[in-house]
Amino acid sequence: MMLLGVMWMMTAAVVGFMLGRVSMYGQTGVLEAVEDMEEGYSVEKKHSMGERDFKEERHSKEERHSMEERHSREARHTGGKRRLRGRGKGHCQEEGRHWSVGSPVSGTVTAQGDGECPALVIEPDCDRVYAPANGKITRLYPMGNAFRLLTEFGTELYIRIGNGDDELLGRYYRPRILQNEIVGKGKVLMEFDRAGLEAEGIACQVSVCVEGCRYGGNVKGTAGERVRLGEEIFQVQEAPEPEKPGPETRFLYRVFD
Repeated sequence: MMLLGVMWMMTAAVVGFMLGRVSMYGQTGVLEAVEDMEEGYSVEKKHSMGERDFKEERHSKEERHSMEERHSREARHTGGKRRLRGRGKGHCQEEGRHWSVGSPVSGTVTAQGDGECPALVIEPDCDRVYAPANGKITRLYPMGNAFRLLTEFGTELYIRIGNGDDELLGRYYRPRILQNEIVGKGKVLMEFDRAGLEAEGIACQVSVCVEGCRYGGNVKGTAGERVRLGEEIFQVQEAPEPEKPGPETRFLYRVFD
């Protein structure tokens, strides 16, 4: 009886062990089946999207990454600043201010020149000289026929009436300004006797010369053959800002023995 009981216990242990293995492998098989189903569903979904949609999605991602890299390179090169693009042709344009120098008299232009000190000579048809721009009288010459005007935008003008150097001719000039006086555009700066100067054989031409620009910039003559009082004769363009250097580029060399 004892032997029979031992045999039954061994048989039960073997059967239990076999049933456990079957249960474990059954669960593993179920997990593998579930994974196969999910993989098959994703593959089927990919095929349902279509090869064309898949390529377009891939290209759009590549273009987006390349665009981001290009913008980051431009920002590093330009120091984070963007240039303004003009409408129409799409060329890069930089904003810049400009100022006008008006004619101090009305009359006929007899000579004009460009260069470092652009100049203009006018044969006046009046006997008064007016301020061509807002500014300050930095110098009034003793004879009274010439003065220097520093405009509010930094352009220095030298204005002279006639070409005589005899101090006795000073009686024909009547300055209406003082040295270091602040004047506004259109103010009467000087009066002169045209008839008296012509009787002395002195030309009454009014010359306007641009001596320089304290803040830099370019000066362009804009006068025609005849000018009216206050009409633009010079245009002063603002000097462009110097470009800031980009990030320093360093080259590293590796020495191989």
